[in-house]
Amino acid sequence: MEVSQEQIIINWQFKDVKKKLTYDIKKCVGCSLCMIICPVEAIDLGPIPQIVQNILDETNPKILINDNCMNCMLCAIVCPNNAFHEHITPEGIIDLDEYPSIGKFYEIDDKLCTEDKKDPICLLCKESRNMNSIKDYHKISLNCPKKCFKIKSPLKGKVHIKKPMLWKCDPQGCKACVNICPVEAFYIPEKAEDVKKFGKIACNEDDCLYCGACENACPDNLIFIERNNIEILDPKRKGGYPWVDGWINSFKNILRNNLLTGKTQIKLFINEESKKLEDTIEEQLPHINENEQKELNKINNIIQSLLKTKKIRYWIKDNRLDKIGLEIKKILDKKK
Repeated sequence: MEVSQEQIIINWQFKDVKKKLTYDIKKCVGCSLCMIICPVEAIDLGPIPQIVQNILDETNPKILINDNCMNCMLCAIVCPNNAFHEHITPEGIIDLDEYPSIGKFYEIDDKLCTEDKKDPICLLCKESRNMNSIKDYHKISLNCPKKCFKIKSPLKGKVHIKKPMLWKCDPQGCKACVNICPVEAFYIPEKAEDVKKFGKIACNEDDCLYCGACENACPDNLIFIERNNIEILDPKRKGGYPWVDGWINSFKNILRNNLLTGKTQIKLFINEESKKLEDTIEEQLPHINENEQKELNKINNIIQSLLKTKKIRYWIKDNRLDKIGLEIKKILDKKK
């Protein structure tokens, strides 16, 4: 492995075949699609919240690659912003056209498109079509002279913002979700009616890729991306190759269900009599003092850190809630 401020390079060799996988640190959008599909768990998330809040600079990688990497090149296929580059020698010994892929992140109305060879947007469009370059696609979609180019994600899903927990959100001091979104789908509502409707932050899902960058960036775990479909393309070169099913299964990992899938906040109608009763009950509730509040905050921070660990993520995936409960109980028992 070679590491610099700009790149991480993974070298792999078997007999006469050499592979070099290059990860461009500054091109990475922090979506973690590569981590999800990696068949050997060679990729982990880096300090994404700190990077997008400018606590750490952009020379810090948003993902970390370990020695498990076998240069299968799945990450290069799925990356939405061309952050991975593959180089294989001897040239032609491995043909990526024999492998399945996912759909493009854009669509073009050919009836409207008239290429202007002097227009920089047209030149950028022509240059970027053969690679996933979502930041360029966003720029093109905003400035296309014929309005014939638009972003179209191969992923379908829904953005869940945990409204009951939005008291934690600091949109003025943080802006992690706004800063990281490669298509500027996240925004901070300004009008009073929008704040009442959405809360402190909101997402325009018409532009959303469902890539997951916002979920990874939020320091308070307030965003969850539910993905329910992915466009998987057959190999360009047919041949019944044995690795096709393996790659398709890796792509389908993007659709793994999470605990919050499909759950929305329940709203109840409260009449005047019920409201009076609610106020009376609230007055009778015991209030904790400042020291007790600090102690509860410490316990909450420890539990939140635990829930973000790799071990817990695997237990969530395997629905091992009993193990998670035992870990949390250990923490609470130590605080007694």
